Amino acid sequence: MLELIGSEVTSLDTIVAVAFVALIFTAVVPYFHHDIRPRPGRIGRLAGLRVCVIVPVHNEDPAMFLAMLRSVARQQRLPQRLHVVENGYREPKLRAVFERWRNFECPASLEARYTLHLPAGKREAQAIAIRADPNADIFMTVDSDVELGSTDAISKGVAPFADPRVTSVCGFLLGSNWNSNLLSRLVDLSFVCSFLNGRASHSMLSSVAVNTGGLAFYRADVVHKYLHHYLSHRIFGRQMQYGDDAMLTRYSLLEGRTLFQRSCWGFTLHPRYLQHLTKQRVRWHRSFFWGNLWLLRVFPPWRPIWWLTLWLFVSFVWFTGAMPMVLIIHPIATGQVVWLFLAAFAFVSYLSMMPYLTVRRPDQTFAQQLSVWALAPLSAALNLYIGWWLRYVGLFTCLKTGWSTRRQVEVGLKHPV
Repeated sequence: MLELIGSEVTSLDTIVAVAFVALIFTAVVPYFHHDIRPRPGRIGRLAGLRVCVIVPVHNEDPAMFLAMLRSVARQQRLPQRLHVVENGYREPKLRAVFERWRNFECPASLEARYTLHLPAGKREAQAIAIRADPNADIFMTVDSDVELGSTDAISKGVAPFADPRVTSVCGFLLGSNWNSNLLSRLVDLSFVCSFLNGRASHSMLSSVAVNTGGLAFYRADVVHKYLHHYLSHRIFGRQMQYGDDAMLTRYSLLEGRTLFQRSCWGFTLHPRYLQHLTKQRVRWHRSFFWGNLWLLRVFPPWRPIWWLTLWLFVSFVWFTGAMPMVLIIHPIATGQVVWLFLAAFAFVSYLSMMPYLTVRRPDQTFAQQLSVWALAPLSAALNLYIGWWLRYVGLFTCLKTGWSTRRQVEVGLKHPV
């Protein structure tokens, strides 16, 4: 028991108070985030930058793949090159789609390349495109299931690079199939807020730690500098094939500033079934532990990202101890329902996910946004499973090698499975 201003404060009260304070940084601070607009004197630097778009492909829905190609082709600022690397099997599955698009829809000023690469590995696939364009100034990574949402997505994503200190920019993704079912609504709410809360708050410290590989930009000289480590990265003697987005962001953070650019946005596809969601998040969590331990070892403690990363571990351990006490020990010991916890949980859920209502998107009315935001406590409860319990699964399988990815097309535009 703790004594505070003459009143008795239970351990449960302390847990609720600490949880509330810890969320303020990511729930309130991001409202002060703003996108980077280059100063007039630096705009000239942007026009001369050579941009190469890298698209690794493995078991993608043809309709979604074509939507991605078309969204790149209609950009106001076209990249100089788009390089698709289809990998993981001997016979091409999407080359015919690519060739039709290149022959009939690709702008003449856009160089479009296609490579078939047998070994399954996203890092190796990216390396093919990186080495094929040694003159690139900016490498833009786009997943094959991402459709750029506006015609100025590339120009917005490149804009922060007018500042030579900026080495990486993270784009903003929304779920195009947010209204498929209840699960897709819950996932979209937390997914969108992971950008508007976490990445936006870290961006204010120029310290975004993990980009979304679906839409991100990197200075080419940084990528070339760390390419050997990227391809040969080993943990306990095992070569790592996943955690690629996070490692590219960490390399960039070592060399400069990493930012989030909200106005550079696109659509992606969310899992529609719990099994698909579980496999996806376990893939993501496997690199959490070894990747962040690597960061704590390599980065100096006076960098903001060092403390932000340390807090991830501290909060994970603290949460592990707090949850059983709140949900099991306290009700058994007192015979009371944890109304305070449930009320605080709902309040914090609504507070932290309120930025969802600030997004103006063409596929939702404000009433629809409100209906999704109303599910905030359910979305937060789902995050207890995908963000806490599955993190343990990732911990115990974090040394699994090989390219952990989809074995089949899991979701698509026309025929989601």
